[in-house]
Amino acid sequence: MRSLQAIARKDFTDSLRTRSLWVITGLMTLLIVSTWWANMSSGVLQQVDRPFTLAIAQFSLWLPLAAIGVGFKSIVGERSSGSIRVLLGQPCTRRDVVFGTYAGRSLILVASVLIPLLLLSVLVITDFGTIAYTEVLGGTLALLLYALAWIGMTVGVSSSVTSESRTIGLLIGIYALVEPLWTSFVLPLCSFIFTGSRQIPSQLAYLRSLKEPTWYLYVNRLSPSNAFNAARHYVPDLLEGLLHGTTVAGPHAPNVFGIVVLSVWMTVPVFIGYRRFKHTELG
Repeated sequence: MRSLQAIARKDFTDSLRTRSLWVITGLMTLLIVSTWWANMSSGVLQQVDRPFTLAIAQFSLWLPLAAIGVGFKSIVGERSSGSIRVLLGQPCTRRDVVFGTYAGRSLILVASVLIPLLLLSVLVITDFGTIAYTEVLGGTLALLLYALAWIGMTVGVSSSVTSESRTIGLLIGIYALVEPLWTSFVLPLCSFIFTGSRQIPSQLAYLRSLKEPTWYLYVNRLSPSNAFNAARHYVPDLLEGLLHGTTVAGPHAPNVFGIVVLSVWMTVPVFIGYRRFKHTELG
């Protein structure tokens, strides 16, 4: 356990020394501020009840890319440079290396997300005078789960393959499948299988509506970004309901399923990557 913690701490402190954490945080902050000002100027934010919830939607577009940038070299880079042998020569196991690296890269990504979210909360209070703590807490929890889902996938792939080019190729392929190709290819294909038609419901519908076909409510949430986009509405609603006795707008079962999907993305690829790394000859 101490070796795992030491590797996680080293990963995080290395990011501070190389300034990679500050670069990612700065880019996210710049995107948050510029998008906020653009939406305020256009009047979009004034038309919604939850400006914080709407503003964090943009993370679904570029947080996966940040996670890939943070984690794609995490294990395979150590193997390519030969430094993995130095790590394993110390009193630590391959399990310590994989899960310690996963913990360290998770800390880097979480830190780079929390700082822009703090600034976003200040912007909401400045422009609207108030902010609901359930909205901030629920939205933040949903976003962190989404971030950890992508860092889990990234570290898992990095642990599974033997070259950086294969790692980045696989991750770009996964990103393409669950992001741009999800709406244009995967959902129409699933719709054809379930209904005989390639037509799918509106992409806005899965957020809070109860009227979509059952298959759609679940299949759509297999994509991490869609699971997150549903969760950023559902989790604040759920907290509000638990604390103040209000009614939750969205369906429970599909939204809980989406949260489970994010949890699976967060954990299963890391365990698969560890199993492959454990039985791989380092050469």
